[in-house]
Amino acid sequence: MAYAEIDKKQFARLLEWGTGDGELRRFFVDNRIPLIRTGAKVQNPPCDKHTCIRMLTHGLPSKAYPVLQKWCAENLTMPDPEPVAKLVDTLRIYQDEEKTPPEDEAKRLARSCLVHLFKASPAPELMSFLKRTQAGSIADVPGPKEVSAPAANEPGAERLPATLGAALVALAEGRDPDAHLSSLSPTLASFVAGLHAVRSGQDDGVKVALETLETQPEMRASLDEYAKRSAVARARLGSAPRGLQILHFSDPDETVNFDFDRDEVITICTRGIPDTPGYVRPFAIRCASGAWISLSENAYRKKIFYDSGDLIAFSSGRDALKQQPKRGEIGIWRVAKNEDSDHSTKFHITSNKTPVYEVRNVPFTSTEYDLVREHIKHQAVEMGDPSLAKTSLFMLRDELFVGFPSGKDLARDESFEAGLPSWRALSAFSFEGRTFVPGPLPPSEIYECETLGSSLKKLLASGKASVDKPTKAQVKKLQELLASGATQLNSTRSNRLRAELDKLEEHDEAMAVLLEEVMHHPRITSRVDELVKNRVDALVSKKDELHKDVENLEQKKANLVEQQRLAEKEQRAIAPSVAKAVRGAFDKARGDAFGTLGQVAVFKALIDELVERPGATMANVSTPLVRVGAMEAAITARVVNGGCAPISETLRSLGVPPKHAKAIEAVGKLAHECGLILIIDGLAARIATELWLGEGARTGKVLDCGIGITDDNMVRDALADGPDTIAILDANLSPMDVYARPLIDMVQRRLSGIGGTGTATRSLISISGGIVALPLPPVVEAISLRVSLDRSPSFLQESDAVAHLKEIEMSGEMDGWLECLWKPAAERVRSHLQSMTPTDAALVLSVLGCAGSDAIECRGGVNGKLRI
Repeated sequence: MAYAEIDKKQFARLLEWGTGDGELRRFFVDNRIPLIRTGAKVQNPPCDKHTCIRMLTHGLPSKAYPVLQKWCAENLTMPDPEPVAKLVDTLRIYQDEEKTPPEDEAKRLARSCLVHLFKASPAPELMSFLKRTQAGSIADVPGPKEVSAPAANEPGAERLPATLGAALVALAEGRDPDAHLSSLSPTLASFVAGLHAVRSGQDDGVKVALETLETQPEMRASLDEYAKRSAVARARLGSAPRGLQILHFSDPDETVNFDFDRDEVITICTRGIPDTPGYVRPFAIRCASGAWISLSENAYRKKIFYDSGDLIAFSSGRDALKQQPKRGEIGIWRVAKNEDSDHSTKFHITSNKTPVYEVRNVPFTSTEYDLVREHIKHQAVEMGDPSLAKTSLFMLRDELFVGFPSGKDLARDESFEAGLPSWRALSAFSFEGRTFVPGPLPPSEIYECETLGSSLKKLLASGKASVDKPTKAQVKKLQELLASGATQLNSTRSNRLRAELDKLEEHDEAMAVLLEEVMHHPRITSRVDELVKNRVDALVSKKDELHKDVENLEQKKANLVEQQRLAEKEQRAIAPSVAKAVRGAFDKARGDAFGTLGQVAVFKALIDELVERPGATMANVSTPLVRVGAMEAAITARVVNGGCAPISETLRSLGVPPKHAKAIEAVGKLAHECGLILIIDGLAARIATELWLGEGARTGKVLDCGIGITDDNMVRDALADGPDTIAILDANLSPMDVYARPLIDMVQRRLSGIGGTGTATRSLISISGGIVALPLPPVVEAISLRVSLDRSPSFLQESDAVAHLKEIEMSGEMDGWLECLWKPAAERVRSHLQSMTPTDAALVLSVLGCAGSDAIECRGGVNGKLRI
């Protein structure tokens, strides 16, 4: 199911009719980083509307739904959406009658549905209606055709992926290849999307592609060089603007003013016929100076047009309009103040209305004349209302705009004979997901798309030909007339007619006979046989290679299965013996604590046999002191002197990559400055912890933890001396919240400010991943930062890290590993991250995010709700 478990097809219809071409694209651009964090594959934001809709209905994980709801609630707005009850009733009527509403009404109904759907608490009646698959409520949305991938066992299929071929064809034809990029690798998809962005002049798309190719320097350099050459070429040509030039409404300020003699307002009718009088609501100002000011906020609208913020359309009297505006109609008006000051609405619109033209898409280019004509004819019939036809513009796929000629009915072929007015570039604005061009329109050109019969009829009626029906001789004569220029047709129409006349000379039977004779020619047959043989030989050779590869893979699979079986057998043999020994010891301890103390030698021998520990000591470590706890479980303490190399160099000698080592060092510094415990995980965690303890000129104490320790005196004595650093090796072999309680209390007091705010003692622990290892208590996780020596993170860009920190600062919400910390600890970490350089912050966020995703669990609540 799609968002909020509503029907996917129904959701796609709502997005198609209720949003504008640029709104969904802007959603992916504005929320690229938050969506990636939720698992959405939007490293390359989709470009066209159909791809955006497919991503929202099929490719968006459920974790991304809060991001979608928040953005849509703020940006998909509408001054007067239909009430939920009326909206559902209207949709049910269309559903029961199996009818499709007119385009304008479908857009209004879909927009109203989206406004109510993305509220924090949508109406249950609407949700119940949308969760069922609807038929006929809103017109089906034609989605992009899926390009089927070649079968895996098809010979030669691996040479060129079908999706790559389709994307390259679209790129060569000047179309957007975005619909074919989802099946490609991220690197290849980014490169193809970047090529299209360069060709289309989309600087934002080029920038995103270059950022994505950061790890591919050769491809990035090639794309960057192509973009620079294209920019120089465009600057040299100085080409005129083409397509829609989107107008951006500026936000008003306290000095906003309205000149009633010169300025105009753009309004939408909120109550019209049959209501008398009508009311309109202004949503923007077109200033005489050329500026556009938004009135979307009620405060500024009511400040200018006090007190209601609306305008009245009088139906009688001196200021009466010749034609009342209809509900939902958008227009540009002059405004005057009412003479009757007692009226609740203080201002009214005057009769000099300037029309606003809605842009409707045509899925064909300007060279597909017949398809364009038939599509416009169909749209004219679907509109029904002549006023809608007069205020509509059609945008073809190659960004040519055509309109309705004055006094013509475009439902008939004859109306296209004089051509349609056309424009190469127009200024437009978006409102409620629809695109409008403010009038008056600039001077137009003529776009020719009449039928061949209409053109021939005009040509024959001009007196240049003497027969009513063209024969072969007449066709030749018509070709000569068109080539001579005596028909006074422009070059575009003349070339069209000549191409159509050439088709009249073609004969299917003659072509079939010619093809049959050619195929019997000896040279042709021999060449065909040679090409077939070469192709067969290549396919047979490829088949043999694939067969050998399959045999090798099957042998490797058999070996891996055997290795897995032996490993599982060995694991099953080890685990029961260890578990049985430990369980027996602890059961005996619970039954007779004093008796168990008498069996210290037996239990110690068992543990020494099961758990093998290194006995070597380092050169800079003093003689250890041993304290014996319950069941002769020992905790060893020793003093380590300073003088070791920097920890980043030490980690590199332990096999940690340089950048990863630098990031771990930055996390350790952050943990010390915040007063938190640093947890070190990995195969070399013990060695790294002990060497880190003696880094530089520091001295500290090392506590080597054993199994079953419950006495906290050794930790308490170690802290009483106030060492620079304290480290506990294999801290999770015994319950840390029992034997290390003094350390936990010290860190918590330091974080809360009760026991001072100093950070004199650095706290380090290494954890074991053995069979007898215990999970760390939640209280330790909540006051610690964890790093892993074995898991190399995916490092963030500095810009992504800065954006993430700004998002946390603005929203005040913490997620991921930061959310699992105790609230005083989280606040300290967040504050220190804000003060770090972008480079160090990116390193810290990368390594903590990697450790947090695999090892950190929030147990018992977070952010001050942790049960300690």
